[in-house]
Amino acid sequence: MTSRARPRCEVHVDLDAIRHNVCLARELAGAAEVMAVVKADGYGHGAAPVARAALAAGATCLGVAYLEEGRRLRESVPHAPVVVLTDPLPGEEDDAVAHALTVTVSTADTVRRVAAAAHRADRQATVHLKIDTGLHRLGAPARDAGRLAVLAREHGLAVEGVWTHFALADDPRDPFVDTQLDRFHRAVDELRALGVRPRYRHAAGSAATAARPAARLDLVRLGALLYGIRPGPAVPHLDGLRPALAWYGRVVAVRRADRGESLGYGLKYRLDADTTLAVVGAGFADGLPRLLGNRGHLLVGGRRRRIAGAVGMSHTVVDCGDDDVAVGDRVVLLGADGDAEVGAEEYAGWSGSSVYEAVTRISPWSPRVYHGGGADGSGAEGRGAAR
Repeated sequence: MTSRARPRCEVHVDLDAIRHNVCLARELAGAAEVMAVVKADGYGHGAAPVARAALAAGATCLGVAYLEEGRRLRESVPHAPVVVLTDPLPGEEDDAVAHALTVTVSTADTVRRVAAAAHRADRQATVHLKIDTGLHRLGAPARDAGRLAVLAREHGLAVEGVWTHFALADDPRDPFVDTQLDRFHRAVDELRALGVRPRYRHAAGSAATAARPAARLDLVRLGALLYGIRPGPAVPHLDGLRPALAWYGRVVAVRRADRGESLGYGLKYRLDADTTLAVVGAGFADGLPRLLGNRGHLLVGGRRRRIAGAVGMSHTVVDCGDDDVAVGDRVVLLGADGDAEVGAEEYAGWSGSSVYEAVTRISPWSPRVYHGGGADGSGAEGRGAAR
């Protein structure tokens, strides 16, 4: 008889929470439609299952960062609109047209390459024009937007959308958001004066969707809120938002240590009392930040317990006091257990990172287990690869 090994770590994803959050966002956005952003493998949740759940809840389209993400996603959602939010690299334009992906264009070179690929395939390509209004990372300068839109039209491209990206996405109350919106509106007015009238104007990600009604326009890009994560401390809490992800580990060893002992790499954690130490089979190779050492907490037996010493590559030690702990016990790395919870915002604060990093850095070799509607196409629980 062969035994089946259990994974040391698992990520559980509640697809009903995804659907619920889309519905919440649709109510919040009013007349604006919703793009479900599933880049970075759905923020570590699994792009394809999340995409299907979001579309079922009324999302209009899907957003990814790179063409390769869109190509992979197309296998699972063959007919849904997929917007690639970065210009395709030279050589990718034929793939974009072949897979009916809507691509971002922000340079004349991109416009010409995509138009040539569409001509070769005897299809019309659909594009979104990105305008840089102050982030200074990607996008066409606002002064060039009209010229680029006319060039796209002259080359036979369907300019479906025009968009921008806020520099202060985690603090949408900052007045620079108004500056960017004003620059964006002036660029869009120029496009309209030239006879280019895109169906979608979009500027708001999750933070601005929650906090800036004026930024919602025709389409909102739902990222963090899709997954039930508050985008930043300056963003108002949304009643009813449901986190979709829980990350579990297991106790792989238990030992007792005496008062006065120090432990871990560098011996930086000193015991004030005789204690039970639980060794958890998860470390920084699994996505647990090293900076959580001596400051972060995990949930063991439904109680918050401090990480003792440095986080190792494959193991992390937790100070469990006098609790009874056994090998094989479940440990919550991120998520809730009864009334106790380690949320993405708190988790990110311990490591000095962001809520986005908290979920996207979880290793792809932790199996994703899906619950709720759409988990396997019939509403039952399903299991899938992380990427």
